[in-house]
Amino acid sequence: MKLVMLGGTFNPPHLGHFKIAEAVRLEFAYDKLVLVPSYKPAHKDIKGHVSFHDRFRMVELSLEDWGNSFVSDCEYQRKGVSYSIDTIRYLKERYTHGEKPGLIIGDDLVSGFHRWYKAETLAEEADIIICHRGNPEDLVFPFPHRYFQNSIYQVSSSEIRKILAAKGNASDYLAPAVLEYIRREGLYGA
Repeated sequence: MKLVMLGGTFNPPHLGHFKIAEAVRLEFAYDKLVLVPSYKPAHKDIKGHVSFHDRFRMVELSLEDWGNSFVSDCEYQRKGVSYSIDTIRYLKERYTHGEKPGLIIGDDLVSGFHRWYKAETLAEEADIIICHRGNPEDLVFPFPHRYFQNSIYQVSSSEIRKILAAKGNASDYLAPAVLEYIRREGLYGA
């Protein structure tokens, strides 16, 4: 199976994550898209005191209307710091039977990618696909990669958390089931 992965904190998962990832899946002819919520990100703190289980459930709810996609809790099962190389190797062994999986990253991660754990090995074991998050131009990236020429989605999870905390309307950015879950569970001060 040809598989492409998008990992992240998904705090909360917004429609931009899914629209861009699904467009990548189609553009580069992957069979399946897997979303992998980080258990303990190596380079980022999880804001808002939202548990892994809440973030995982929100991704599940987001995917209810998306075919050819699934969510994996492999980083939770491994515990410890979430390293992309470990996740790619797990997915490769479990789902692709040796075929090189794709790894979607945002252009906001390009400048620090060389500091990722086993960055060179990761670039060899995964097809890296870079999406535009804040820069419409392709950035220099010293590893094998492809750029996906997407429109920039104008909101981030941190902005959505602020909207929710201010009791604002985030319905344009979140799947209805996710927004309902956030309100029911009292996440982000909503």
